[in-house]
Amino acid sequence: MNLTAEAAIQRAQVSLRNAGVDGPRREARLLVALATGAERSLAADARLTPEAQGRLAALVARRAAREPYAYLAEEREFMGLRFTVSRAALIPRPETESVIEALLEDQPAQHVLDLGTGTGAMLLSLLDRWRGARGVGVDRSPAALAVARHNADALGFRRRALLLASDWGSALRPDPAFDLAVCNPPYIPSDEIGGLDPEVRDYEPRLALDGGSDGLDPVRALLPGLVRVLALGARAVFETDPRLWDGLAELVSQSGGADIACLQDLTGRRRGLVARFAGTRE
Repeated sequence: MNLTAEAAIQRAQVSLRNAGVDGPRREARLLVALATGAERSLAADARLTPEAQGRLAALVARRAAREPYAYLAEEREFMGLRFTVSRAALIPRPETESVIEALLEDQPAQHVLDLGTGTGAMLLSLLDRWRGARGVGVDRSPAALAVARHNADALGFRRRALLLASDWGSALRPDPAFDLAVCNPPYIPSDEIGGLDPEVRDYEPRLALDGGSDGLDPVRALLPGLVRVLALGARAVFETDPRLWDGLAELVSQSGGADIACLQDLTGRRRGLVARFAGTRE
């Protein structure tokens, strides 16, 4: 029997609610659309083909196991662009969009460095808005870099974005070339990861989550190398947990950062930190 769209949504909704998924009806509608390939919501009495019903059953099972919807759809919109996503990289988030939007209110950069680029969302979104800019994205995960390179190609930025395998900036020459560095480092304290939502804890890469004992170990590791590649007066921008903002500000200040300012997210929390660095003339 071919289910109607409404019946399929109701069945999926029950399964998702029982699994503890937030907003189960909305998620059920998304999964029906994904299973049928519909660009918009189906009419309630539209009937699903047996093939679509099979695809829907598989998708509902995965979502009920708390796999994030973005990984099921294999894409996520960020700053108006569609990014391919996979379990190799962190899913781009609205909180990060707030950081990018704040940057766009300032003077455009010419040479952008993205440390821990993941899907490439931060770097490629900035290049999209700053048409004269070029950038370098680094990541230690070859699988994440493969995703970033795919996105750079698909969005038409491959000639303006160099993507490198590197443990933070270790593969970069100590050349003060960048007037902006952006970074969304892992910042969840190690002992808090077990308490995260299953969608994050069980599916997103721990390498992109684990910030060490206090959430700031990655920043401690990257700051010495970062300072060596920043031009005079360059900005560096970090996303962080609002609880860690003061500690992050102290680390940045100790590394020569000045004019430290806060970037707020949509809820008014201290989501980002921006600082200027004296750079080097060498």
